[in-house]
Amino acid sequence: MTERQKILSVFLGILVLGGIILIIGLPFRTVKGDVDFNIHDSNNNFHYEIGEVLEFTVNEPERVKGKSILWQMGNGDSISNKMVAKYAYPKSGKYLVTLKVDGHTVANRYIQVVSGIEAAAIDSVPRIHAVSEGYQGEELTFSADGVGVDTWMWEFGETGTVDAYEQQVTYTYETPGNYVVRLQTNTTKYPIEHRIKILPKFEKVEETITEPPVDSLGLAQDDIRRRLQIIANLSVRDNRAYKEQVNHIRDTYFCTPSSQVVVVVNGDKYNDFSGYCQGLHFLESSPNRRIKIQEVKIDNQNCVRTIQVTQSVADK
Repeated sequence: MTERQKILSVFLGILVLGGIILIIGLPFRTVKGDVDFNIHDSNNNFHYEIGEVLEFTVNEPERVKGKSILWQMGNGDSISNKMVAKYAYPKSGKYLVTLKVDGHTVANRYIQVVSGIEAAAIDSVPRIHAVSEGYQGEELTFSADGVGVDTWMWEFGETGTVDAYEQQVTYTYETPGNYVVRLQTNTTKYPIEHRIKILPKFEKVEETITEPPVDSLGLAQDDIRRRLQIIANLSVRDNRAYKEQVNHIRDTYFCTPSSQVVVVVNGDKYNDFSGYCQGLHFLESSPNRRIKIQEVKIDNQNCVRTIQVTQSVADK
């Protein structure tokens, strides 16, 4: 064999080897990037709880038809060849769920599994809804909500006694100052508190031409609404954009951990902020329907503790 023939043989061998690698790798590349999975919690409370049957569903089943499917649940358990895998975690904790197709990882996601008590704890804490600033002589409205609450005892910090016994009440402060509003209910061991600053009575001064006031609270509420809508519209695979929106809301408006910020959905469903966003992104995402965030209200622009969301479901 001449030197030229040797070089030609090596070149042809490289081409053949490259072709084999391409043929083997091509089917997987057509799957990777297109396939992900959705998670559905059976009791629809947006929490993953111990013993609750969770459904893990391939979002593009036609892409993996006829292929080997393996679900790894993150605790040593696995489920094979199921487009929809049903599984209940026996212990709480953080688990990495991995979807493999033909031996290749195509999607994975961390989930937090909690006990039923943990899931209900935040939703069971009564919440006070009130302004954080008011004026001397102004009639202010205070309200509260909480699961199982049927007695309400309000102390507004000015008289030193219980001032009201209804779920929604009004109160007028006679003296400016900083006050701690306390609410005792039949479900709380100790009173829950809300701080309010009462400013001196407004006195009319000579009118001057000024710029119209900026509705900073309204701007903040609309900003949160827009970002929640972005989260609702995102693909379940777009975790980077999801985290950007969640982090912006948290870093801009919260003064407490996001797990302590309550989201009230349509006036009767409760979640902590992290659980709500997780459900909005991973559970509500669907190719056949769309969540519309219609309105957002917050209790305090600079230290949000409660977010009231009005939302609806519409077909795409």
